[in-house]
Formats: sequence, structure tokens, C-alpha cells
Amino acid sequence: MFDLQLQDAHRLYQAGRLDEAAGVLRQYLRSNPQHFDALHSLGMIYFQTGQYEEATQIIGQALQLDPFSIDAIRIRGMALMHLARHDPALECFERALSLRPDHIELLVNRATALLEMKRFEEALAGFDRVLGLDPKNAIGWNNRGNALVAMGRLEEAVDCYDRALALQPDLPTAEKNRFLALLKLRGLSRIPSHALRAMFDEAASRYDAMMDELCYRSHLHLRTLAERVLPRRDRPRRILDLGCGTGLAGDAFKDMAAGGRLDGIDIAPRMIDAARERGIYDDLILGDLETVLAAPGALYDLIISADTMVYLGDLGPAFSGVTNRLAPGAFYLFACEAKDGEGWEQTPANRCAHSERYLRAEAAHAGLSFVDLMECTLRRERDQPIRGYAVALHKAIAP
Repeated sequence: MFDLQLQDAHRLYQAGRLDEAAGVLRQYLRSNPQHFDALHSLGMIYFQTGQYEEATQIIGQALQLDPFSIDAIRIRGMALMHLARHDPALECFERALSLRPDHIELLVNRATALLEMKRFEEALAGFDRVLGLDPKNAIGWNNRGNALVAMGRLEEAVDCYDRALALQPDLPTAEKNRFLALLKLRGLSRIPSHALRAMFDEAASRYDAMMDELCYRSHLHLRTLAERVLPRRDRPRRILDLGCGTGLAGDAFKDMAAGGRLDGIDIAPRMIDAARERGIYDDLILGDLETVLAAPGALYDLIISADTMVYLGDLGPAFSGVTNRLAPGAFYLFACEAKDGEGWEQTPANRCAHSERYLRAEAAHAGLSFVDLMECTLRRERDQPIRGYAVALHKAIAP
């Protein structure tokens, strides 16, 4: 009977039915409380389901039966780490390493515990040992980067994250950590897609209210600029709204698209959902604007971007994509934060500001002519006005 119960628990565990497997194991242990495998298996389920206190207790009971089980010692140490009990966690890892000195995962665990305890030099040495034994260990490279960030060695940390991502391109922690390190270094050419998606998905439900609080006016400045530069025309316009968000800019331009079409692009699914609720767009495209614009697709008479260029430092790819999607004789109207002098820079708010000279140079490089620039206040930040430009560019009609 007992063996059948363990087999049943194993079957449930393999099927991902962890709560049911745990129930079978608890019932089994009432009759056979000194069974190491049952205790170990139940402790593993507690750990995997985030019940870390229970995991430490059950694995502790298992270790009384087999004090030399490296896996049990390690799992108990990891559970203690999750409980921020770093000293006893470190003791677990070092105890297990006394039995298996070159166990890679234990070495990673030990170095990570040292990092959490702010023993940075020892942690770095620990990760170096891991990578000396296993140079293709992506987690080791990522965590080594974390130690270097803690020590203020950001350039070296970025190199570690690059190595981690080269080994495991889908490692989200390395991608996020690299972004944060580059943000501190002010070394980003744009805010990465994953960061923008997370930020705007989180803010989607309250975005319009936030914009009201910030006295946001970029979309209205673009409409004013449109009245200044766009020629009168009889036929309806095809308009594309880049970074459409919840549809504030689209709302300001929907009358110009009447009888034509109004499409939007945004990187955040929840923003797309909010924009769809306005009922003003003919099509809403989920994706990164640089990627979408570079692909073959419909041509537009007008492309607008009210609050998106501020997340791009290097505007070359975006301008090139805009040129790709503008019909001959069409216009691109966008807003950006203003910078004096040359080039562009990352602002203290981790957005990007661009100089007029930079905008003119990048527009010319993309084959767009500079039509107009209107100085304006985009919004307020910490009760201070944010100076910006509303810019009009034009794609010539081929001779």
C-alpha cells in the first residue's frame, strides 16, 4: 500500500498536480513518518510552490535521516535564501560543498548568498570559480554581473550580461539587469522593448488620468502644428499613430482621418486594449514601431507620434521606417524633449532629449525635409515644465 501511495504521488507530481501530490505524501507520512524519500519529495513540493518555511522544516526532518544528502541540503539552503535567512543558507551550501567541492549549482548558490550578504569581493571570487569550472554557465555570468553592479563596476557588469545573453538569449533576468546597468551608465540608444511593454502595461488603466495630472499637451501641440503646415486636401487622409497608447493623439486627429483610415501601433497589449475601447482606430498593431515600420506595409499620408520619440535616443531607425511608410508628399509630425547644442542625451527621468541640429541631420539622412519646428511645453514633471519641440517633416514627391 505504501509503495502504491508513493507511485501515485510521483504520477501526480509529474502531471504538475502538486497540491494533490503533496496531499498523498502527507497521508503517507502519517503512517511512515521516517521515510526519507517521502519527506524529501514533500519538501521539494513546498519549495516549488513558494511555501519556504514549510520546506525548511520538512527538509530538515529528512536530513535527520540522511545528513549527507547533497540535494536536500541544497534545497533547504535555497528555501532559507528565499526567507532572507542568509547566514544559515550559507552554512547549508558550505556543508554540501564539503561533500562535493566542485558542484556547480552549489557554488552558484554559495556565491549568490555572499552577494546577498554584501560580501561582494567573496561573491565575485565565488562566481569566478564557477565560471572557471563552467565558462558556459549563463546564470553564473548574470550573477557575476550583479556582483560587479553592487561594486560600482558597471561596464564590466554589462559585459557579463552580454555573455549571459549570448549563451542563453531568452534569460529575462540578464536582459533586465543589462538594461538597468546601461541606464545607470547612460549608455542606451533607446529604452528596450521589454521595459516599455512592462511600464505601459502596468500604467494602462490609469494612463489618461496620469497625463491629466502631468498637464500633458504633446498631442495638442501636434494638432496645432498640423494646422500650420498641412496643405488643404479634398480626399481623406490615411493616418498612422506611432505609440498610440490609449488613443489621446488619435482622438486629436480622428477628424482628419474621417473617410480615410486611422491606424495605431503600440508595444503594450493593455494600451492597445484601451485604444480599442475608444472605437476610433481602423487597425491597431501590437509591436515595436522600429520593427513594424521597417517591414513592407501600407503607406500613409500622415504619421504622428506624440509621446514616443522620447524613449528613443538614436532616431535613425525610426526615421528610416517612417520614410518607408510615408506616401510621396506625406508628412511626419512628432514631439520630443528639447536639448540645446548637439546630439541627444538621456534625461534624469530616463527619457531622451534631442537637439534641433540632431533632428535636422537625422531627417536629412532619412530623406525627409525639415518643414517646421515649434517650441512648446510637453508636460510638467515635479511641477516643472518640460521643454520640447513639435516637429514637421516632409517626404518629397519623386520627380
